[in-house]
Amino acid sequence: MLELCEAFFRDEYEETVATALSEGERSIPVDFTDVERFSPELADTLIDEADNGIAAASEALKKINVLDSQTLMPRFYNLPEDNKVKIRDIRSTHLSTLIVVEGMIKRAGEVRPEVLSATFECLACGNTVEKEQKTTKLRSPYECDCGSQKFEIVDKDMNDVQVINIEEPPESLEGSEQPARLSIYLRGDLVDPDFQRRVIPGNKVNIIGAVKEAPAQQQSRRYDIFMEANHVENTEQEFEEITITSEEEETIHTFAQQEQVLDRVAESLAPSIYGHMAVKKAVALQLFSGVRKERADGIVTRGDMHILLIGEPGTGKSAILKFVGNLAPKGRYIVGKGASAAGITASVVRDEVMGGFALEAGALVLANKGLAAIDEIDKMDSEDRSALHEAAEQQTITVSKANIHATLNARAAMLAAGNPKFGRFDPFKPLGQQINISDTLLSRFDLIFTIRDVPSKERDIELTEHILKGHKQPDSAVGTVDNEFLKKYIAYAKRNVTPSMDEEAENEIKNFYVSMRNQKTATDEDEVSVPMSARQLEALIRMSEASAKCRLSEVVEKYDARVAIDLLIHCLKEVGVDPETGEMDIDRIEVGITSNQRDKIRTLMEIISHLAQEEGGAIPVEDVIATAEQKGIEEVDETIKKLKREGEIFEPRQGYIQKI
Repeated sequence: MLELCEAFFRDEYEETVATALSEGERSIPVDFTDVERFSPELADTLIDEADNGIAAASEALKKINVLDSQTLMPRFYNLPEDNKVKIRDIRSTHLSTLIVVEGMIKRAGEVRPEVLSATFECLACGNTVEKEQKTTKLRSPYECDCGSQKFEIVDKDMNDVQVINIEEPPESLEGSEQPARLSIYLRGDLVDPDFQRRVIPGNKVNIIGAVKEAPAQQQSRRYDIFMEANHVENTEQEFEEITITSEEEETIHTFAQQEQVLDRVAESLAPSIYGHMAVKKAVALQLFSGVRKERADGIVTRGDMHILLIGEPGTGKSAILKFVGNLAPKGRYIVGKGASAAGITASVVRDEVMGGFALEAGALVLANKGLAAIDEIDKMDSEDRSALHEAAEQQTITVSKANIHATLNARAAMLAAGNPKFGRFDPFKPLGQQINISDTLLSRFDLIFTIRDVPSKERDIELTEHILKGHKQPDSAVGTVDNEFLKKYIAYAKRNVTPSMDEEAENEIKNFYVSMRNQKTATDEDEVSVPMSARQLEALIRMSEASAKCRLSEVVEKYDARVAIDLLIHCLKEVGVDPETGEMDIDRIEVGITSNQRDKIRTLMEIISHLAQEEGGAIPVEDVIATAEQKGIEEVDETIKKLKREGEIFEPRQGYIQKI
């Protein structure tokens, strides 16, 4: 085999070897199809006897470079499809063979040195013996030639090693299957700092390596399996890493010159779902994202947008989420009821291989520089949902457990969906009362859409025709732009376009924000409602930048500002209008109580205080209601219940209330 390997490298890879040596590389990539073409016998031996084959190839590389002390490692790729094995299908017949496994990196341990071989000195006669180390425990020679069994280590040959865990990708599972896991050992140049960017938790990879076994316990008949990696390649990339050819770049620029590019992109998102153009346009802007800014004082302003869809059943929310989760690289689809805080953020687990504890990334960390689609967010436990607060605004996950204190990046856009509490949306109630999400989390979403199922003869006819056509002709639901081109178009925009605002766009946003903030909606004595806050201003900037990116423009123009303003007004009209006054009030979303309701509460508390001074102690509820109705306050019973819940008043006996 050694002669065959040597002949192969001399005939097929002599130039590649010389280039690698001149550039100081530690390995060379070898296309397995070249090996098959050169010698089918060599190819079969490399697959069936992986350890011997790789060792022979490495020795052959050393032989043809006798003048160079540098050792090269062959990294084989492009193995036949027959050698691709699912993790769950690995059996004892695969031991010592070269196979390909596909998976998602779930956990990456730390790089640590390990002993390959050690030199021992006999304490009796001083004789030295070198022993190769193949087990997890360091083993000394059994006996010296002089009969002594006492040795000490005088030298070690060491190498770096890292253990990663991969699990089967979700799309490869069927039914209720649980994803199988496999431990992978990385050595040599696979643990170089430059290579570490490929082994980040969340990346999907193809790994070529030799399957090996190790006893589950000492003297046990049962063995665990692991893989010695020979080659690692990413199969899923971030938007910024997608390869785009010069021809595709030309097509991208031609497409960007068309009018209403944003509308064309929006129409291509989940085309089988009828309507919802405002939602699709907002999601399109979310995919392009704004510009992340790191200021001199260390404060970072996120560029990613967060969108919440509150929809009645059967309105297509989940389908939109799944489509976008599959379209975006590093997209993760999460269902609220089946998610925990550890599964969403990160967890600390015991590292049984290297010892100590290790961090295992959750969905938001796995979606870093991607998108997290969170369905049924209202069904999550409140404690688990609170883990989203830091990720939504700071875009980090902080873990402090088991002597591990770490801050992980979670720079992911969030597209979430939930249902109203009682199935249908009530426009006359504040948003916080209709969905099981805290006001503090609601305020972190840039846009909140309500998707209602309102009967309309004309719309119902169009919807019926659209659904019937989809069932009759399943292939008819195709967008104006195919998914692959759309993915590359977004990737190109995110990678190459960093727009900045011109004066017209700045004035448009400034005038809109100031005019909205200063619309007086109450008398001088009353509290003025707040139509929008600084969070909505930042959302406008992000959306404007995303609109410019969609046009591949380096300048955010007035048109982009208007696109952002129109979307924000659309959302505020749906969820931010006080039904009693008809005015926009952002407190309806962010605090759950409008300024008009706060006025009522304040007036009612004044009435209770005044009656308490007159009558002393507890006062009849009937007197409070009668006095409040004289002042034009309605729904007094509901306001009294709210004050009881918040601990402002209590009921000492039935029919009476008293201030605390």
